Amino acid sequence: MPRATISARISTVWSLTLQFSGWWAEDPARPTVRSTARQRPERCEIAEDGSAVIRYDADRDVLTFVPVDGGGEPGEEGAAVVTARRGHWCLTNLHAEDSCFVENMEGGGGEFIKVPPRRRDTPIPFELARLVLAVPRGAGLVNIFGPEPPYLATAANADSAALPARVTNWPRLDERALYFRVLVALCEPQLRGGPPGAVPTVGEVIERLNGGCRPVGMTRAAVNHHIEYLANEKLRVAEWAGLTEGKRSYWKREAIVALVLRAGLVGERHLRLLPPRRVTAGQRPAPPPAPVRRPPLRR
Repeated sequence: MPRATISARISTVWSLTLQFSGWWAEDPARPTVRSTARQRPERCEIAEDGSAVIRYDADRDVLTFVPVDGGGEPGEEGAAVVTARRGHWCLTNLHAEDSCFVENMEGGGGEFIKVPPRRRDTPIPFELARLVLAVPRGAGLVNIFGPEPPYLATAANADSAALPARVTNWPRLDERALYFRVLVALCEPQLRGGPPGAVPTVGEVIERLNGGCRPVGMTRAAVNHHIEYLANEKLRVAEWAGLTEGKRSYWKREAIVALVLRAGLVGERHLRLLPPRRVTAGQRPAPPPAPVRRPPLRR
């Protein structure tokens, strides 16, 4: 068995970048970010073991960052404290009543971590994250960019022919099968940034798979058959979710989506298996989401 070594992707300079990105919209049904292009965005870079206090500047209507010297105490003036560690970062919630949460900006699985009031040094493993923080102005958004995390890799001098075959303990899913396309259609809203509870109905899955220039000819009976097969045979979500018959009719769709997204069995790379979205007359296609760009690393 070859030794596992730490990947060479570890950066020689470890730092964390914080950037204020706007305010959560007042309409909870569509959480968009207000533009801050009229002013220079607030930004702060933290070295390893350094910290920064996040405060609300009412005069400028922005969240600001106040660096704290290594080993120093952040005090109580502010909303939260971010501390850079090697391989992760920590969040301290200074508020006595309000929780805050951190969203993972990668993967599309709806991952988030809630930090309760007064919780200190909560470890956050997300490389690219969005902190949603309640302040007197409203809910502010802070994008947090960390370096690429280290991974284990096989030794460079190991003979690849001697390595054992890759074996997964999760159920094997055939990406060429029709049931997998049904599964991707069920996961698509969350993979595209929708809320964790966004699971399409059977009718919406049929419309999605039969749309575009290459419809697959799905019927309601066929979609229900694939969902039953995934829930009862491939994934066995009743055992995983602790659910039994008699629950609401759509629990299987929700349990399937929750399991495969958490286990990484379906990801953004699988969206290519779906037909292109159909654009009706008079409807403009939605602009593609802006890519998340990592700020340049200062050396």
